Amino acid sequence: MSGFVIRYHNCNHNCVLMKAATMMLPFAIRHYNSNYDHIALKAATLFLLLLLYKNSCAQQPEPGLNAIAESQLEGYAAHADNIPEDDGHWQQLEGYTRRKIDLNTADATALKSLGLLSPVQIRQFLAYRQQMGKLLSIYELQAVPGWDEQLILSILPYVRAGNGLEPQYTLKDYLKRGDNTLLFRYGRQLETSRGYRHTDSTSAHYLGSPDRLLLRYRYNFPRYISWGVVMEKDAGEAFFRGARGRGFDFYSVHLFVKQYKWIRALALGDFTVNIGQGLLNWQSLAFGKGAAVMQVKREGELLKPYASAGEYNFYRGAGLTLAQGKWEGTAFISSRMLDGSITENSGYHRTPTELVKRHTLEQFTLGGNLTVTGRDWKLGLNMIQHQFSGPVEKGTAPYQLFAFEGKALTGGSVDYEASWKGLHVFGEGAMSGNGKTAWISGLLASLTANVDMVLLYRNYNRAYQSLYADAWGEFYKPVNENGFYTGISLKVNTHLRIDAYADQFRFPWLQYRSSAPGGGRDLLAALTYTPDKQTEIFLRYNYTVKQQDGKNDTSFLSPPVQVEHQSWRLQVKLEAKGGIGIKNRVELSRRGENGQEQRGFLLFQELLYQCTRWPLQLYVRYTIFAAGEAESMYAITSGMLYEYAVSRLSGEGRQYQCRIRWKMKKGLTCWLRYQQTVYERVTSIGNGWDEIDGNSVGYLNCQLQYSF
Repeated sequence: MSGFVIRYHNCNHNCVLMKAATMMLPFAIRHYNSNYDHIALKAATLFLLLLLYKNSCAQQPEPGLNAIAESQLEGYAAHADNIPEDDGHWQQLEGYTRRKIDLNTADATALKSLGLLSPVQIRQFLAYRQQMGKLLSIYELQAVPGWDEQLILSILPYVRAGNGLEPQYTLKDYLKRGDNTLLFRYGRQLETSRGYRHTDSTSAHYLGSPDRLLLRYRYNFPRYISWGVVMEKDAGEAFFRGARGRGFDFYSVHLFVKQYKWIRALALGDFTVNIGQGLLNWQSLAFGKGAAVMQVKREGELLKPYASAGEYNFYRGAGLTLAQGKWEGTAFISSRMLDGSITENSGYHRTPTELVKRHTLEQFTLGGNLTVTGRDWKLGLNMIQHQFSGPVEKGTAPYQLFAFEGKALTGGSVDYEASWKGLHVFGEGAMSGNGKTAWISGLLASLTANVDMVLLYRNYNRAYQSLYADAWGEFYKPVNENGFYTGISLKVNTHLRIDAYADQFRFPWLQYRSSAPGGGRDLLAALTYTPDKQTEIFLRYNYTVKQQDGKNDTSFLSPPVQVEHQSWRLQVKLEAKGGIGIKNRVELSRRGENGQEQRGFLLFQELLYQCTRWPLQLYVRYTIFAAGEAESMYAITSGMLYEYAVSRLSGEGRQYQCRIRWKMKKGLTCWLRYQQTVYERVTSIGNGWDEIDGNSVGYLNCQLQYSF
């Protein structure tokens, strides 16, 4: 008998009978077809679930990241070699904590917007709701086939089981029922870098102070309307100083309307476009390989409002989506001023040289989508064209031989998906203006109630060109790569889950840091054990091998060598009584290259205390690390709301972190975070104008948020 097992606490002498009845529920629900008595069956189900969960679920903890989600974010930072600035997903989830999604009226689009459910899981829920009727309580989610406790806990802060009536909001409701949020963030490196030093006769290299500033106002009525403004200044940029005297260096404004009469989505100002599987255009945050082995499909709304601080990956103009029956059409237009060329858009304007490049290249973009949706399938046709005010030049490195250059770039694609029983097929095929193609296709399969499997194949031509592509793969762009990925997720029992994948890939042409065609393989296995709601044990092993240039400086092109990398991670998280949480991690790594071996080590211990008498939260962490000179280790910390606090640790040293969060009355919350990293056997940190003297570097961050 397949199904689920409900965990229970504080059992009395009737516990055995309750457990037996609970184990029979999935079987009864799947085979009960009576149109007259299924309400009584659901009532009995709900009664048992409430009895078993009345003590353990009385108070839901504040939403947080589990070990798998942390691993995904750290992997993204390591893969892209930067910390993401697009916090749109976290803003959306935060909005859902105040305006929860009604599971009795939510469609597949609303469930996808959570970013926490796979297509198979969404289909399983919709099939359950169609067969059994509307949910009587949120605890009934435990009866959905294929849904386990960890999945349910991850979405509980954002969903509810409402009265089952679809709200009919007017424009007046749109303007009055939302939430206003004002956020201010300040950050600064405490040590003075070389670029900020000046003498009586020479001025500092950077024009501004090392202060980082972010000011954001947003009105948000989730799933209906959003508007707001973002103002940001990076470290080193002038603030109300210099010839421009324009205050913040970056300004962003947006107005976004959804589900108003015949308008599915209307975007004015800054917005993002997410098409298919990312071959043509994908501007929202998306992850690659990681411990969440089943999350390989790009899921997201085609048009989304942009209210983040990143200065490159978005459009500025207008977009519109109209829907009629099974047809849906989208068109968007954008005109933006970029810096210098599309290959160098860091967003920094700290020096006269960087200011000279500011807004010297105009980019005009026009695109559209036409989608037809059936009962269990969807087909989309997409196109996009970019035009520039001046010719874009590609780099001179050998691996950039087939990169884009010129004043215009056009592309088109077809994306598709189809579901049948426990199978879900998806993919996208694209062609750029030079006639080169890229293709990705995958299969998600729910083999049994406890076993899920994924197969994924991609083939990206070495000369395929797309500016804002972000498709799944080994490289950060869908170009010059083909490979086959397979993953499996096995729920051994209620408390134990095993995830694993194997990926074989090949690069037909040269790559960055690889002066010859090559390839490799990537293997991962992860075990998650949750004996109760207060304990999470995560064990992960990762092995990769691929070719890259060696360190032979005697030849023009260094011969490629095989590089092997292995890592082991053990992380234990405990939630004790009295609002105390403890998390420990130990990670070991080994890197082998051309007969030489480097070993890495990371250990941290953190303590999180939630005061029960006051709205005060305290957080401290101590980390020691020893990473090889050719690699870095990444660790995400409990930062401030909407912040990606990922530390990139190189060399040897230790790190101290502490944070205070105080929830004041009337919607005001304050965060204060301090971090110091001390390195061993060094006399300076960083390089170039960012170099600082000494062996330690500290950061101070403060954030205020007022919700009204």
